[in-house]
Amino acid sequence: MSDPTLVFQGEREGRAELVVNFGVFSGREATEAEIYRLAQSLLEEIGSVEIISEHRYEFDSEVEATVHQVRVHLPGSASGREGQLQPLVEDWAQDCIGERRVIIPS
Repeated sequence: MSDPTLVFQGEREGRAELVVNFGVFSGREATEAEIYRLAQSLLEEIGSVEIISEHRYEFDSEVEATVHQVRVHLPGSASGREGQLQPLVEDWAQDCIGERRVIIPS
């Protein structure tokens, strides 16, 4: 298994997005206040944004995984700016993780 990435660029339904593997690094969900803080930061750079906070459950015959991700769907007007916005999202995630981390014993 390779090392997980905190924030990566992707595409969903033809729209650019930035995906934050929040739970992998923090051991918890992003709070509503943290999501609002991310939105305010992004709105300083782009006109609108859609943020989705989700749990993903993945199963196969040998492994079960639960992951909490934050997805930032960028509007068409921000197309091509993913690389510029990714550091902003990474800074947000690092701040949130540093403020309140939950460690789950193995």
